[in-house]
Order: sequence, then C-alpha cells, then structure tokens
Amino acid sequence: MSGFFWKDMKRSFLNAGFFIGTAALTALLAAAVVTGAPLDRTRSSYHILYNVFGASGFSPFAAVFPILAYGSEFCEEYQSGYYRMIFSRIGPAGFGRIRIFNVALSGGMMLAVPIAASCVMAYVFGVPGVPRDTDAGLLDGTILLSYVTTYGDWYIMVGKTILGFLFGCVWALVGFMFAVWIPNRYVALIAPFVLYESMWIG
Repeated sequence: MSGFFWKDMKRSFLNAGFFIGTAALTALLAAAVVTGAPLDRTRSSYHILYNVFGASGFSPFAAVFPILAYGSEFCEEYQSGYYRMIFSRIGPAGFGRIRIFNVALSGGMMLAVPIAASCVMAYVFGVPGVPRDTDAGLLDGTILLSYVTTYGDWYIMVGKTILGFLFGCVWALVGFMFAVWIPNRYVALIAPFVLYESMWIG
C-alpha cells in the first residue's frame, strides 16, 4: 500500500491540472499586486493585499482551482476501468484513505503557494506594518489591526497561507466527492462552483 501511496502522491502533483491551475492562480494574484498600487513602497502592504483578494477576481472562482489539481482525476480512472485494478490491490477503503489525503494535499498546496507568493510580493513592494500616511486607518475596526500590532506581519502572512491551504483542501475534497458520486469531469468542476456561489448568495 505504501508504494501506491507515494505513486498517487506523485501523480497528484505531477499532472497538467496542478501546474496549469497553480500557474493561472499565481498569475491572477500577481497581476493584482502589480496593477493594484505603485510598486515603489509608497502604499501599505495591506492596501495591496485588499486589492489582491478583493478586486482580482479570485474570490468568485476560488473553489474551482483546488479541484483542477487532482479532485476530478477519479473520473478518468472510473471511465477507463483503472480503479478496478487499484481496488483489487489495496481495496476500496485503502484507496479511499490514500486518495482523500492526496486530493486534499494537492488542492491545499495549489492555493497555499500562490497566496504565500502574493503576500511576499505585497510586503516587498508595499510598506509593512500598521498602515500610515495615505493608508492610515485602513485596518481600523478590524481584527487584523490587533494581529499586526501584537504579532507582526508574519502572522498575517502565515495565517492567510494556512487558511488558503485549508480552503483548498476542503474544496478539492468537495470536487472529489462529486467525482465519486457522478464520475464526470465537468460535473466535478461545475457542481462545487455552483455550490460555492449558492453559499455566497445564501
């Protein structure tokens, strides 16, 4: 079983969906950093981060990216019959445990890496710390202000990265759930998006 575990983990990262999704999301967030404010350290890092996560187009499609990593791969395995060979070797329960872990891990990393990169860019091209000058008061009334003053900027960066990782894990598993329920790649991609958007509307 350990051999299949490492092979499956390798497949969860070394596939076109993971690379395309990670590259597209990184480009989307990086473009928001570049276009959201001058890159001469005259604006607060948090002004840049607000643009990244609020005005980049990331939020409406955030649930789709993690599924591209590995969540819908079961559809291909089901249609080709490959899953029968796996079941005969390690059983459905063993396959389920391994696949759930690897789907969650790859989906989480697909969001964590671009989010961490955008945070680093915001702190490099912006002014870290409590917003001052033209951005004074930007964090007033938010919990972020107490985090920045108490723990520092690294706390926000690590927190956003961890939350992004967990968000990616959850929605990658939602996509995997739909893939197992209805083994169709389009359903596995579209159904979580519809569910995610309906939760926003609700």
